[in-house]
Amino acid sequence: MDTQHILSFVAAAEEKNFSRAAERVSLTQPTLSRHIQRLEEELGVELFDRSGHAVELTGPGAAFLQEARRTLDQVEIARREAQRAAEGEVGRLVIGFTGYAMYGALPRFLRRFRERHPRVALTLREMRTHEQPDALRRRTISVGFTGACPEDFASEVVAREEMLLAFPARHPLAGASEIALADLAEESFVMVARPSEPELFDGLVDLCRRAGFGPRIAQRANRMGVALGMVGAGLGVAFVPASLRNRPGMQDVRFVPLAGPAPHLLLRMVWSEEDPDPVLRHFVEAVRSVLPSALSPSL
Repeated sequence: MDTQHILSFVAAAEEKNFSRAAERVSLTQPTLSRHIQRLEEELGVELFDRSGHAVELTGPGAAFLQEARRTLDQVEIARREAQRAAEGEVGRLVIGFTGYAMYGALPRFLRRFRERHPRVALTLREMRTHEQPDALRRRTISVGFTGACPEDFASEVVAREEMLLAFPARHPLAGASEIALADLAEESFVMVARPSEPELFDGLVDLCRRAGFGPRIAQRANRMGVALGMVGAGLGVAFVPASLRNRPGMQDVRFVPLAGPAPHLLLRMVWSEEDPDPVLRHFVEAVRSVLPSALSPSL
């Protein structure tokens, strides 16, 4: 059923005059009449009583008018939605993130995007760093937040966090105002496993070696939050980003800064430049609008 035919019918029914109806929809009167005739043939009913001089609806015509108006309203809604989707104002965005990002910068990015594009549905998926590149290739996520810098993707540093040392609350050093890394040579460490965060793992091991010792790794965890739980249980000390101090349930953990220049953990936003989705483009723009000038990309 042609929407132009429905539009011609509704105009004629409302104007009660074929000439005015044709003018309203920018058609000639013969063309409008043909539209209505074809609509009647398709429906198998007469929509107008043509026995008199006035344009009057038949019973079936009056019934059809109500549904015809609803149909045109839905077509207009669909048209607007399609335009919004093309402009990135509606749609869906799937975001992969490494767990610690949710305690740092990621919530700010999400809030800004929601403020600008409230009709876009967001789906968040916590993922390990090494899982995100494959998910981007398969388009199961649109953008990732990770500590790594995978090849073949666009990436930007979006957060730079100081790394702290997490101690069990009853550890003798838990109350220190700061601590030199060399003083931890005999400590047992809880580390995020290398397959989960390879760049972080390698960087922390190298940091310890530059301080004069190789870390004694007593426990390995797949996620930073699990590592903190192990610290709280007294199984060792751990390097963690400062934002994890905000994590609930930290009553058994104490956080101490390192003396001297502190190591930092970089969080990167990673996406495919070949992805044409305008929603993704708007998301990248929203994240950039939140970044401090020190992290903002050069334009």
